Amino acid sequence: MGSNPVGWVLSNVGPWTWFVAQNRVWVIVAVSAVGFLGAFLGAFRKYRPGPTPSIVLRSTAMGLAFSSAAVTVSSLLHFSDLRWLPPAQRTHTHLNPPGGLFGFAKPIVGAVNQVASVPVEFRAVEQSVHVAFVCALIALLALVVVALTSRRARRADIRLIVREEIRKSAAAPEPELSRR
Repeated sequence: MGSNPVGWVLSNVGPWTWFVAQNRVWVIVAVSAVGFLGAFLGAFRKYRPGPTPSIVLRSTAMGLAFSSAAVTVSSLLHFSDLRWLPPAQRTHTHLNPPGGLFGFAKPIVGAVNQVASVPVEFRAVEQSVHVAFVCALIALLALVVVALTSRRARRADIRLIVREEIRKSAAAPEPELSRR
């Protein structure tokens, strides 16, 4: 890939995206916890009282949305990687017959399993797309929570700023007015 910057980025980002896809639960929990603690650190840094629940909820939901979106992208980047499968499943694969509403397709899946050889990558794609779909739904739900709490959190933040300014103005000594 030589001096191609895109090739360099892709070759160096690949292991990190697989790490994110493989440790998806820990990544989501860690980034959501950072979002949760970020609200408290922001209040502490500005010497304000503790944040309101809407601010904490919004910041946690933003962390959850960003981390779930990162896991979605990472799992789609490695959609046909055989590392998704345990070593025992990397040699031979069959399609699983669907159940529930799509139960009528069981004979079709049985016929496909007998006649055709399904590539092993199909199972890896199935796993990665399932993870990507679940994480995308989590990200969308978190963004809905952000949208629902955004106005209330903004008002709470403004309320905290106004209270702080009132406290500062009440504590400041009044300047003497000079008479001419």
